[in-house]
Amino acid sequence: MSLENFFYEAKTISLAAVFITFALIVTYALWPSKQSEFDEAANIPLNED
Repeated sequence: MSLENFFYEAKTISLAAVFITFALIVTYALWPSKQSEFDEAANIPLNED
């Protein structure tokens, strides 16, 4: 395996890892059962101490 092939494979694997991580974060954020938690967190700045 040459150095060029190594870097090509590393770039490909890194891109796939970033895409999968992004997809998992979006899925987590849009999951219906998490809606109430995010609504509650959105109102935190509006709460008086």
